[in-house]
Amino acid sequence: MNYLIDGHNLIGSMPNISLSDHNDEFKLVFLLRKIAVSKKNRQIVVVFDRGVYGHQQQLNGYGVTCHFALSPEDADTQIIRRIKQLSHPKQWALVTADRRIIDVAHQYGVRHMPNQLFVSQLLRKENPTAEIHEEKPEVPLSALQIEQWRVELNLPVEVSDEQLLIQESLRDLTAKKRKK
Repeated sequence: MNYLIDGHNLIGSMPNISLSDHNDEFKLVFLLRKIAVSKKNRQIVVVFDRGVYGHQQQLNGYGVTCHFALSPEDADTQIIRRIKQLSHPKQWALVTADRRIIDVAHQYGVRHMPNQLFVSQLLRKENPTAEIHEEKPEVPLSALQIEQWRVELNLPVEVSDEQLLIQESLRDLTAKKRKK
C-alpha cells in the first residue's frame, strides 16, 4: 500500500509533533521513512502547505517524497490534482481528515485511512517495543522429545521416581528369593 498524505493535517493529529515546531515537517518525514522502508517498493508522498521559495526541500529519500504547495496553491489543491493523476489508484491510501479531499479520493477509487489509524501505525514503528505480544502457552515436552534432547546433548540418563520405585521393588523381590 502506497500513501498520499496531507502533511500538516496529519501533524495536527500527532501526539508527539506540534504544528508550532519549526521542524515539524522533518519530524514527520523521519517517522514516515520508517513506514516506507518497512516494505519494499512502498511509496509515500506527503504534501505540505505554506511552501515558500527557499524552503528546505531536502526531505526526500528512503521512499518518501515531499512536496510543498507554493502560493497561491494550497496542499489540498495539489493533493486533489495528484489523486486525479494516479495511474493505479487502488494501490494508494489517502491520509487526511479533510472531507473535501476524501470525497475526491472515493470518486477515483483511492482508499481513505483516517489520521488516527495511520498515527497508531507510525507510533508502533517508532517504538516497536511498546507493542503487546501475547505469550504462547508453554507446551510440555513428551518423554520421547526429552530423550531425543538428552541424546542430542549427550546428557546422562536421569532416573525418574517411578523407575527408582520399580528398581527398589525388583531388588526387594530378588532379595526375598535369595533368602528362601
